[in-house]
Amino acid sequence: MQEILSHPDRRLKTHLCEVVLWGNLYKKNADCKLLNNINDDLLYSFFVFHDIGKSTSFFQKYIRHEDVNSDLKSHAALSAMLFLYYHILKDDITGNEEILEIMAYAILKHHGNLESVSDINDYLTRSSLENIDKENIAIQYKSIDMESVKKELSELGLELGVLSKIFNNDETFFIKSLVDFFTKRRREKSRDRIKSKRGNIETDTNLKNYFTMQILFSLLIDSDKSQVSVGDTELVKRVEIKADVENFIKKREAMPSSLNVLRSMAFEEVNKNINIDSNIYTLTLPTGMGKTLNSFNFAVKLRRKLLEQTGKTYRIIYVMPFMSIIDQNAGVIENVLKMSHKNIYSNMICKHHHLTEIEWVANENTLIEGNNAQILIEGWNSEIVITTFQQFFSTLAGHKNSMQRKFSKLSNSIVIIDEIQAIPVKYYKFIGKLLTEYADLMDSKIVAMTATQPHIFSHDSSTQLCEYKKYYTQLNRTKIINELNNIRTIDEFADELECAESKTYLFILNTIESSKKLYTLLKEKFFDRSITYLSTLLPPKIRVKRIRDIKAKKYDIVVSTQLVEAGVDIDFNVVYRDMAPLPSIFQSAGRANREGTGIDKGEVHIIKLKDNNRFYADKVYKSAKTDLDITEKLLKDYGILNEPEFMLIIEKYFDKMADENFKSQHVSNALLKGAVSRWFYGEDYSLSDEKIPLNAFELIEDKGEKFQVFIEFDDEAKLIWKEYNTISNQTEDKWEHKAKLKAVSRKMSEYIVDINNTTKSKYNRPPLDGNQVYYYVGSSELDRYYNAETGYGIESDVYYF
Repeated sequence: MQEILSHPDRRLKTHLCEVVLWGNLYKKNADCKLLNNINDDLLYSFFVFHDIGKSTSFFQKYIRHEDVNSDLKSHAALSAMLFLYYHILKDDITGNEEILEIMAYAILKHHGNLESVSDINDYLTRSSLENIDKENIAIQYKSIDMESVKKELSELGLELGVLSKIFNNDETFFIKSLVDFFTKRRREKSRDRIKSKRGNIETDTNLKNYFTMQILFSLLIDSDKSQVSVGDTELVKRVEIKADVENFIKKREAMPSSLNVLRSMAFEEVNKNINIDSNIYTLTLPTGMGKTLNSFNFAVKLRRKLLEQTGKTYRIIYVMPFMSIIDQNAGVIENVLKMSHKNIYSNMICKHHHLTEIEWVANENTLIEGNNAQILIEGWNSEIVITTFQQFFSTLAGHKNSMQRKFSKLSNSIVIIDEIQAIPVKYYKFIGKLLTEYADLMDSKIVAMTATQPHIFSHDSSTQLCEYKKYYTQLNRTKIINELNNIRTIDEFADELECAESKTYLFILNTIESSKKLYTLLKEKFFDRSITYLSTLLPPKIRVKRIRDIKAKKYDIVVSTQLVEAGVDIDFNVVYRDMAPLPSIFQSAGRANREGTGIDKGEVHIIKLKDNNRFYADKVYKSAKTDLDITEKLLKDYGILNEPEFMLIIEKYFDKMADENFKSQHVSNALLKGAVSRWFYGEDYSLSDEKIPLNAFELIEDKGEKFQVFIEFDDEAKLIWKEYNTISNQTEDKWEHKAKLKAVSRKMSEYIVDINNTTKSKYNRPPLDGNQVYYYVGSSELDRYYNAETGYGIESDVYYF
């Protein structure tokens, strides 16, 4: 008799046994209110049954590289059905219907993405699929080596008496039992809906079942992947971290200044407010007030206090809106850790974004690379995780297998959300509700941090960590100069502009088109000044270097798009900002006279630029017209607005944004209904619908199809492109091939710019590579497609290939 395999090199029984071990470990780390009422026996069978469908003769042939029908080799659906059948026959369904349905759906989808939990309810009873699904499930079931599977599952601790009833070749009773279960569930749900309508009961917005689905799905897929790729549970063992932020600040020997006095005041005030009684904390301070170190100090001390009082080790997750500031803030935190630790390893701190270097430093003698490192990084197996809005919120409100794997790591976490005002206004209600219930159900804490605190959380549900108003009234570094009445074209603005030799200037424009045009004009006009440019048409490797050089004061004049708006620690005497919503304007103001040095105040000029009678602001803030209108109305009475007045204006702005008469929260309400019904993914919907799926939640507005352009601007790029082509042409094991492609794509990402259809049609179009994946700008043809100063895009005779 052949062994039953789960993977080419692994017995199914071994895999299932070890997934249980991983599952118990991750469940222990995720110990929270949400999991408290889930029966351990249910969880055990959940892990054991997840791959039992691999015991069919069809899968066993497939794993041994024999030809087999692709529909019949699939195993997830059969595994889900056998899991349910086990509990039907065990007679522990009553009272557990909801949780068993969730678990079965998690098993059904554990190799794919979440769609809708309702799919499991009618998996075998939906008329369009009835015959196909029943027939396939029955054929797969009949092909199982019943005695072998029964023996192995009983050795894993499942009840032999129940297993004997399951694995008895009676496919008719198997299918009937499942159909009866699903039919009964559908009737119960239908009755509940009718009762709600008749009683005019308001739709329940409790998200407990939503979070239960997410955490169980996460525990399963994380355990499954970790067992296969990581193997050793020692690599995910929790560790102690020490961080003395106060001592770190003292040793930096900051120069005495009024700003540093205020920083110390704010630090001490937050330090005195460390308590575990709240779930939501807000930290509101003006730009340049040291929020990174202040929030990290709070998180470290809160973590220590939580360990003392709950016995649980909390993970610290630092979330930022832009990838460009991750290295900056991670560097600060790493420097703090280095004062208390001889060596810094990946289980202590890791950065996670799409350009993350795939390596895991386990100890001074062990460096893990490739797929194993990727599983560890993407699984957030560090005590401190530094990541992006995209990673965090696309997990909290997500559906993709690759994202949801780390969901359970959100339990028992202290989440610092930096620049929380970057969340689009239309999602305030959705994010506020989601974060509030997440923190409660998953025993976590939120620190919402910004210079301009939006009304995402009610005053009743959040705790202020400092009296922020007193810091604004004591600062007078900057003044906003309102030039909105003087509407100009780029040419007119550049023609009128004067730049004093003794001052530095930052220009933040709304579009790449306008920023490139202004850069060209200013370069000609101020030819004797050091000037540089920033936009997303520059490859990431170039952008990072330029930001580093700007911070080092290597340029007098910088022209940029909004990518420097928040979080990037740069400082200029004068900032010009094209019209934008008020929070963006105030964030831009944080780039002027940041340190409050010198005699003169920093100047922030708000301008309004147009092109062919259309404002650039309207082009980029298409869905934020209300935000622009409110901003303009609030500023119209101010020719000059001094920093002590900033808070008064921004609070008026957020008051209006919170009023649904001004800014609709319809999308938030529809997403909440989608989350409650666990509709994770759908295509047939409109944003105007009463209920929409979670894939409609997009932090970055979809601007159409994106195209990737690889730009070979240095020798390292040549080597990477050569490696990509070598891997692409290899014929080997498909999983190994996929892993190699993923690894090289990480390296390639430093040289890739994403362009849209408009950009693609405007500039010379480079050729596609042989795999039709990337547009390729070779080193010998850079002059056709790439400008070393402004990045991708040359306007001349258009080349088509």
